[in-house]
Amino acid sequence: MGDAWQPEALRNKRLEQLRATMDDYIVKHTDQVEGNLPVFFGHVAATLDKTFPDLEDSVYDDFIDATTFTLLNATHEAPTVEFLEKTLRHAIGNKRRRKGRATLDVIVALKLIDTGNYYQAIEYLTRYKNYDGRINTAIAYSYYALSLATNRKQGIRPDDLELRAREEMLNFSRIRAPLNRLGIFDRKDTRLNSIFWFMLDLAFTWFPSEPEFYRIGISWTKHEGNAERRQHLLAHATERFSNNRYFLTEAFNTRVELRNGSGAAAIVKQMMQQYPDDHEPLYFGMKLAILGGQPKSYASFRKLAILKEFPRHLLLILDTVLEVMCNHKTESYLCFEEAKKASPVRDYYIAALEYILRDFIEGDEDRAKRARSAFFTSVDQYSMQILKIRE
Repeated sequence: MGDAWQPEALRNKRLEQLRATMDDYIVKHTDQVEGNLPVFFGHVAATLDKTFPDLEDSVYDDFIDATTFTLLNATHEAPTVEFLEKTLRHAIGNKRRRKGRATLDVIVALKLIDTGNYYQAIEYLTRYKNYDGRINTAIAYSYYALSLATNRKQGIRPDDLELRAREEMLNFSRIRAPLNRLGIFDRKDTRLNSIFWFMLDLAFTWFPSEPEFYRIGISWTKHEGNAERRQHLLAHATERFSNNRYFLTEAFNTRVELRNGSGAAAIVKQMMQQYPDDHEPLYFGMKLAILGGQPKSYASFRKLAILKEFPRHLLLILDTVLEVMCNHKTESYLCFEEAKKASPVRDYYIAALEYILRDFIEGDEDRAKRARSAFFTSVDQYSMQILKIRE
């Protein structure tokens, strides 16, 4: 009789435990593993087949990729190109999807970069240019490293290799390739990420008038959860590109996230001066007033919102949110009843919102607190959708 089914979360926990056990074995017995790659990879595959017989192909192959990643990072000496190719063959040979070798090739390319084999690294990386933008930065890094190696006395003008590196970075900024298609490298301390940030910092000095590099960096800090670096980039971006709406919006959202009310208010003021006819700064002002529980400030922005023809039912919903955030249960109910009357016929969103409001009004303290947060978050997303405000 086969193993009983178990939830994916429990399965993933067991996979993590097996991953940790395998990594520990590799680190402790690196020489033995290197000396008998066919047996080692065969053991990994057999263990997966026995322990997780119903594992999806993609998860199975990701485990093989992660094993290879650990092995090549555990090697005591710089591996030869022949050893890297041999490792690749055995890893790919034990994967279920033989075509999915992008991650493995990038792992090998990074090892080649670390050993100074930049031209070979470029050969591996170029196959996947634009697949993940971090690969593009690794290609640029390889050209830049070659430039430094061949031209140590840096002159005023960059040589052809550095120009190629700059060209690669410019192309990277224009194609807007995704940055998250190689999940194994998503940890902050991976070599691919350190190369990405090194080249982005160079691009800031090479192309000071190109805002796209800052947009890319800010986007990736959000993925990494690196609020400190995001603030640093936003400070420079809003100073250099003061009329760029994206940077102002990100600066506002970041200050709200970090509970910097005065900083967020300054951004709202700046946006109102620069975009006096737009909905966005007015909504941000209302949002900030709601979060701060400031009815007077909210009323001022609401008057301007009426003049700018905000939908009436949206304003009534926002009135409800203000009362909810101020923990006024009776008032929030009355405001919501008015919003229901003004809402479009068969508005399913209002019906769903009513369930959350009921938890806020009727629930215990913990339940009401969760409902208050959910109510605000939901209406915030709804408002930006109605007002066509892009995040």
